[in-house]
Amino acid sequence: MSQFHRLPIVLVLLTLLAVLVIHQLNKDIVLDQQTLPLQLVQLDEIKSYHVVETPSVNYVVFGSNTPNGESYRSYDYAFNLPLTALAWERIGFRSVVLIIGSRCEWENDPALSTILSHLEGRQTTIIFIASPTDQRSKLSQTARPFAVNLPGFPGKDNDYLITSDSDLWPLRKEHYIPRPNKNLVLVHSQCCGFFQWNNKSYPMYPMSNIGATVATWQQAMNDNHSIAYDADTILNYLEDVFGEMSRGPLIVGQPTWYMDQRVTSIRLTEWMEKYGDKSVYRVSDVGFSRLDRNYWNVATMSQANFSLKFDTHLPLRMYLPANWDKMKPLLYLMYGRDSWQAKWCDEYARKFLSKVGNYLSFAYVG
Repeated sequence: MSQFHRLPIVLVLLTLLAVLVIHQLNKDIVLDQQTLPLQLVQLDEIKSYHVVETPSVNYVVFGSNTPNGESYRSYDYAFNLPLTALAWERIGFRSVVLIIGSRCEWENDPALSTILSHLEGRQTTIIFIASPTDQRSKLSQTARPFAVNLPGFPGKDNDYLITSDSDLWPLRKEHYIPRPNKNLVLVHSQCCGFFQWNNKSYPMYPMSNIGATVATWQQAMNDNHSIAYDADTILNYLEDVFGEMSRGPLIVGQPTWYMDQRVTSIRLTEWMEKYGDKSVYRVSDVGFSRLDRNYWNVATMSQANFSLKFDTHLPLRMYLPANWDKMKPLLYLMYGRDSWQAKWCDEYARKFLSKVGNYLSFAYVG
């Protein structure tokens, strides 16, 4: 066959090959176009998954010694624990409750078991701190600033933790919540003047309420000292700062009574000197006041007057019938007369009193 006769056949074959190649390319392009959006969606989903952060949680820390049964007054702080947890729950906080003693002691005592079961019914983390009996009162006051170091503490770096007392209820939410772009929130920061330590003057920040991110608490309390995470290391920490007096008895009005406030004030001042004051928020008390147990006029208080109270310092022995009746108007202002919270508090008080009724019968007059 001549070259001129083979040429048409070659052209036909080349044309068929070209058609097949073009068809396959078009098919691949269609498949890529169908697959590409799915791949983009998957990438977007993966990207979104990695950038989502867990919302921060607001925690409050307070605590109690284990009552020794020597006096009905020894139940004051312990009885308050579930009620105080509920009061903080009202403004959006979860409670971290430090109990100086053992779970076994609380579970085996009828009154303490009642407290514990009601406390566990609230949004709480309970941390028991084993301690010699002669140091328990001291640790019940001084353990709070070290809460972020304790085994079982639930907070993450960006969570917020504020200190309080078991006989102090928050009323005005705006006094206690964290502020945007602020690592440290000081409540009542102008109340307590200054004190001298190592020839330097420090402002006294009341432990009634100091709030900070968990990371800030860790920096402030741990940067200049070994980490205190249990009874022994907390007592060692205090001894390193204050010397032998930290091992002595806890006496109201004496320097040892203020060790928790002083050590925290020292460390926070050092933290501000290192990291600056721009991320510190000082809450103003102007226009607001405390509902105090020494002037308990809640029965005649209107909702408007109640809104001007930032907190309440609770009456002593408030589980006694005469005193509990004086508490009910406050519960109605906080939660509502027919609220489940007011009924829950009333039921708890009755159950607790039934466990210690014989012991307290002589004191029913309040």
